[in-house]
Formats: sequence, structure tokens, C-alpha cells
Amino acid sequence: MVTIASDRDAAVEPTPSQPPSTPREPVPVAPPPPQPHPPILSQRSLKQLGLFFAGTGFLALSILITRRSVVRKIRATAPRFYTQSNRPVGKGDSDSSLIAFEALSLATLNMMSASVMVTGGLSWAFNISNIEDLRAKARGHVGAGDGKTDEEAEKQMEEWVDKILGRRDQQEQEANPPSKKTD
Repeated sequence: MVTIASDRDAAVEPTPSQPPSTPREPVPVAPPPPQPHPPILSQRSLKQLGLFFAGTGFLALSILITRRSVVRKIRATAPRFYTQSNRPVGKGDSDSSLIAFEALSLATLNMMSASVMVTGGLSWAFNISNIEDLRAKARGHVGAGDGKTDEEAEKQMEEWVDKILGRRDQQEQEANPPSKKTD
């Protein structure tokens, strides 16, 4: 018959037939694993967030400029207060090519500022502070991240290139036999 020990049995004081238990030594606790992201107020994090907030500021300014331009164009087409109602509204002296150029430049300004904001946000989210961090992350996702190479794959590639170049050399020799020079 199998007996299962329980916590209740361990709480019983030792009897004279059982030796007194020695106190256990404390088990060292491992330190917590390092944080994957630095704290929000670290120098690195503030640099990354600075790009995001700069993009946000540029986006707000570009939207303000775009709104002012649109409102100015709308107001230019509205009739003045004391104008006759039987006259057509003046189109003003606007050139459609200049309007198109202004619209394109405003759209470009808006998209560039939005892309700066997105770049800053992504660099903070993925903990990328400079080009070297970006390269390290890219190398980590493409093949071996620690610089190790696959020796077998390199050897196969080298044999394949030798075989291809060997065929090419043979074809060139067959097409152009060496001519003997007579002196």
C-alpha cells in the first residue's frame, strides 16, 4: 500500500525516532531578466520619442497651413457682402496650374511630416535608436544574427560557381582553339 505524504504530516513535530530537521539554507533567487526596453525617461527613449514628437509638431503645422490655404481659396470664391445678386461670382485671377502646384506641395508637406512622426513612433516601439541598431535587427531577422555562416551552404555555393565557371571555360576553349604561333 502506497502512502502519500501531505503537508499535515510535515507539520508534526519530530519524534525521538526521527532526527530533528536542520534549517534549510535560503535558495538564491535569480535576478529578474533584463528589460527588453529601456525606461521611458532614459536618454535613448527620449531621443526616440523626440523624433515622434517632432513629427507630430510638423504634422500639426502642416495641417494648419493646409487649412489656411483651403479657407483662403473658399473665401476667394464667395461673393462680397454688398454685391449685386444678378452678377456672376468672380473667379479671381487664379491659375489652375498654380493651384495644382500648391495642392501637390501641401500634400507632400503633410505626408513628409506624417512619415517623420511614424518613423519616430516605430523607432521607439522597436527600440531602434540609430542605424547600427536597425542593421542589427535586420541581420537578426535575415539568417544568422550573430555573424555565423553556414559553412555547408557556402561550400555548396562555391562548388556550384566552380562548376558553372568550369563549363564556361570549356565552352570558350572549344569555340576558340588556341592558335599556334610560328616564328
